[in-house]
Amino acid sequence: MKLFAVAQPGLEEVTNGELKELGIDGKVVPGGVEFEGGLREVYLTNLWLRGASRVLVRLCTFRAKHFGELVRKASKCPWKGFITRELPIKIRATSRHSKLYHTKAIEERVLKAIGQALGFTPPLTTYEDEGTSVIVRFENDVCTISINSSGALLHKRGYRVKDVEAPLRENLAAAMVLISGWRGEVPFIDPFCGSGTIPIEAALIAANIPPEIKREFAFMKWENFDRGLWEALKEEALSKVRKVNVPILGFDIDPLAVDSAVENSKAAGVDRWVEFKNLSFPHLSFERAVIVTNPPYGKRLSYKNTELIYRQLGNWVRHSFREYSLYFLSPDRNLAREVSPDSEMVTYFDNGGIKVGLYRVEA
Repeated sequence: MKLFAVAQPGLEEVTNGELKELGIDGKVVPGGVEFEGGLREVYLTNLWLRGASRVLVRLCTFRAKHFGELVRKASKCPWKGFITRELPIKIRATSRHSKLYHTKAIEERVLKAIGQALGFTPPLTTYEDEGTSVIVRFENDVCTISINSSGALLHKRGYRVKDVEAPLRENLAAAMVLISGWRGEVPFIDPFCGSGTIPIEAALIAANIPPEIKREFAFMKWENFDRGLWEALKEEALSKVRKVNVPILGFDIDPLAVDSAVENSKAAGVDRWVEFKNLSFPHLSFERAVIVTNPPYGKRLSYKNTELIYRQLGNWVRHSFREYSLYFLSPDRNLAREVSPDSEMVTYFDNGGIKVGLYRVEA
């Protein structure tokens, strides 16, 4: 099957690196990574990919300039095995630079094609998280139809039991840690931990725990679901879990955030390796450390207050560690330079509707 791991623009290389670690060769394209495989690769990537948003199965690609042609060609897609009578489906269409541009009409014709192909029309749902999600993409009159094998977005790990305002998505936090190169060799610190997402994802990486081990996937409801293969892959993954031998610390000035972080780390099963404290820029005695963090910014803070916070972050890191790698998010370059004039942007992505850069400073 032709498969596609969806990744935020700016994070495609992270996902490609993860695929390589799984022994899968991929091709980076805008918005993700193309690769090939069978059910094993579908299951494996959903289980292990930390930075991706979802894994799609590319059912078919064809050119269509009128609705009759769309129905005829879409009915020839290999729907069997992915669509059942009982399971509701959600069809979502997008169109750019194509003669067929009315997305609602495109969705209706694809549903008609499914009915013609299978001899029945499955019930519809308005939610992509339940049932089967069919994604139809038109660009320059070329139609690509995909099945979402993941169901809910992959950042929904299942451990977030308590939250704070504007939390960082789990897959973005994991991507930041992966980009830093940290795998558990030296202490790991997040001085603005919020509900604990970055330290928790760091612990999952260091312990080699598959991030999606506790959740359900859309492919588990397909007719062709191979439960024996799925259970074997999970058992193999859990056999590779390792002990974390360095401190993983999260600090925050909000006691409610720290309480949330503690509860979330318990739900993720990493509380034995992660410690959270209600402190601001504490004195630490580590010679070396990796610091990965998402400092406060946005509408709730004035620019001057944000400048001060970023300046304090830079001062604290320089005075606390002789050797360090600092990775932090900033919505603009000038703010990043408040941390250090040597701040270098590594990549960028969208965080809660705000375009941010991931910056690096090392000493």
